[in-house]
Amino acid sequence: MFLAYWVHHLDPVAIHFPDGWFLKGIHWYGLSYATGFLIAALLLHRWRVRQLTPLQSPQDESNLITAIMMGVVLGGRLGHVLLYAHEEFLADPMMVFRVWQGGMASHGGFLGIILVAAWFAKTRRVSFL
Repeated sequence: MFLAYWVHHLDPVAIHFPDGWFLKGIHWYGLSYATGFLIAALLLHRWRVRQLTPLQSPQDESNLITAIMMGVVLGGRLGHVLLYAHEEFLADPMMVFRVWQGGMASHGGFLGIILVAAWFAKTRRVSFL
């Protein structure tokens, strides 16, 4: 009986903004990104303090987290465009910049993290692994 009651229709917007605002509100997807970035920053700080990472300073922490955030967002967006919306992109290349219309690919974000981490390790002359 309970399964018949449960229907999954989750509103994608966690916090709605008033009508007339530029954005509809804060989406659950965005909250999950922010939570993930916060947890990553806290873990990275803890690892640096315990000397479990080659990062030497809080500035290195900040730079790495910022780079990873950019890698996730840019990689996720480009992954979506190239894998799921390539025909729309060919018809309207500016759609890449319309992020408020949605479209992120998790595997693109993961690839973005890998590329940014490799770049960061190379520029700091530390091991990628």
